[in-house]
Amino acid sequence: MIDAPMAITEFERIVQRHGPWTAMAIKLPDGSYTREPNPDHRLRRILQAASDFVGKPLSQCRVLDLACLEGHYAIEFALHGAEVVGIEGREASVAKCNFVKDALGLDRATFVQDDVRNLSREKYGVFDIVICSGLFYHLPAEDAYRLLEAMHETCSGILILDTFIALSSQRTVEVHGATRHGHVYGEHDPTETAEEKKKKLWASLDNDASFWFTEPSLINMLNSAGFSSMTEILLPSMPGMMADRKTYLAMKGKRVEVLSSEPTQHATQGEVPEGPNRNVDPSQRPTGPIFHAAKRWLPQPVKDAIKPVLRAFRLLPPDTTPQFQVKSRR
Repeated sequence: MIDAPMAITEFERIVQRHGPWTAMAIKLPDGSYTREPNPDHRLRRILQAASDFVGKPLSQCRVLDLACLEGHYAIEFALHGAEVVGIEGREASVAKCNFVKDALGLDRATFVQDDVRNLSREKYGVFDIVICSGLFYHLPAEDAYRLLEAMHETCSGILILDTFIALSSQRTVEVHGATRHGHVYGEHDPTETAEEKKKKLWASLDNDASFWFTEPSLINMLNSAGFSSMTEILLPSMPGMMADRKTYLAMKGKRVEVLSSEPTQHATQGEVPEGPNRNVDPSQRPTGPIFHAAKRWLPQPVKDAIKPVLRAFRLLPPDTTPQFQVKSRR
């Protein structure tokens, strides 16, 4: 007698058709996980920052997860009661998202197969929280800026942007009438077919190269897109966090008018300059042995006499000591 083949589960069907989960270990109702379970520190950081800054319970929020891959962030917010929309460009990943959504009975979660570059308020509506994690650095420069504008348009509260940044300016590009800095990152070999690109789940959908912006360029673009303030999220911490990948939070608020100071209100904000910031307090500038010897052995009247000369030649920083702290030398 030949034994009948064992019935395969829906999870196994998904894996057979679309391949195993590649990134996101999500707990299923039977206690199993979509892949080997391990901590996702980025998930915790994004969830905590969103909860702290959005200004209302997550259950009252509408959340957008862009390029959501296998949907872990969207699923997590849906488990907290939020209405969630996940946009993902690859059919295989959307199928995995919908499998978990159905397994967990998350009626307020919706997953859509679409290119994030099609994002608009008219098509998708408005969201209290917009999550852009692991996406921004997969886009060409102009597409990235247009996505920033679309995220601003669809955001009514906060944007959480987790992305790689360029640590130096190796290339400049013109974006929205301004020069931006960064470097080019290869996504696909130009000879690859569309089908081959489709199978690379962690790469861009179609562009062969993307642009990683420097932090000053990214800050300036967020300002240009209309976000009112921005900060870097440092806690919860992420063990092993790379120096060139950061998590930012941008607020879509109303620009506040300064009422107590007309010069402040009318001052031009300007852009964050490129390159390392070398403006530091004089007490933190390194000095050589000659300086230390002169400071130790020269009489005070001699030091007082030569300081103006050294400042004139910019060998000493300007004296910024408040007048009330200047000691009387009567």
